[in-house]
Amino acid sequence: MKKILISFLFIVIACGESEESPIQIDEGSSFIPFDGTVFVSNNILNSSDNSSFISLKKISNKERTMFDRRINDDSKDYAQGSWIKITPFLFKAFFSDGSEIEVQVNDEFENNTNAESVALSYLEVIGRLPKLFRKDVETVWIHKGNEDFGGGNNNLLIHHDRGLEYLRDGFLEEVFLHEAAHTSLDSNHSTSKAWINAQLADNGNFISHYAKKYPKREDIAETFPLCFALEFKRDRLEDEVIQKIEKAIPNRIKYCLNVFENTN
Repeated sequence: MKKILISFLFIVIACGESEESPIQIDEGSSFIPFDGTVFVSNNILNSSDNSSFISLKKISNKERTMFDRRINDDSKDYAQGSWIKITPFLFKAFFSDGSEIEVQVNDEFENNTNAESVALSYLEVIGRLPKLFRKDVETVWIHKGNEDFGGGNNNLLIHHDRGLEYLRDGFLEEVFLHEAAHTSLDSNHSTSKAWINAQLADNGNFISHYAKKYPKREDIAETFPLCFALEFKRDRLEDEVIQKIEKAIPNRIKYCLNVFENTN
């Protein structure tokens, strides 16, 4: 089982950026407890949690532009994958909080029945995500292939063969928490003055080595899911994990809790 999720923010893809400048902080006594946070616990959300997903409706198939990690574009220097134009199977997913998501299933799934089945296998799980994490998710892309999931561009990217692995190992909800944080939280928080001040106040600490390597791109998505778990699913975390989170990022925790408290 993979221990670090290599996700990629599609805003970065769209801009063609491959690197980012590190935050200037004192790293002399930094504490970084995890390699990556997606696999810290497979119990932050689980099948006992309510899902806001209600129903799925077939709509007319039309051409869409989707991102597919299986296709390499040698003219680009960013992460593996490329944009494609196809006519996927299209559905509209409805949620009890009033939100709707267009689900775009690659036509390689051959027919409406197969496409609907694979879409339904993810929507119940997506519906378990807190509304804060789903608020900017407008579309879901589903392809075959064993490639990394992704978030950004008001979207969640799914490669089904990898999804089956996440489901088998119990981490599907946690992967979606990470990717949905990219989609719904990055743009509002990753470059905000208050978030950067919290990073600085944590004195060189990061929640993971992945967050430290990409502080602008990955720190939000690595941090917010564990802060959510700390506040709302604390009894599902091991005591040692709780202690590590609270030691590493106390100021980021305060920031996240303020966001949770001020979210309707």
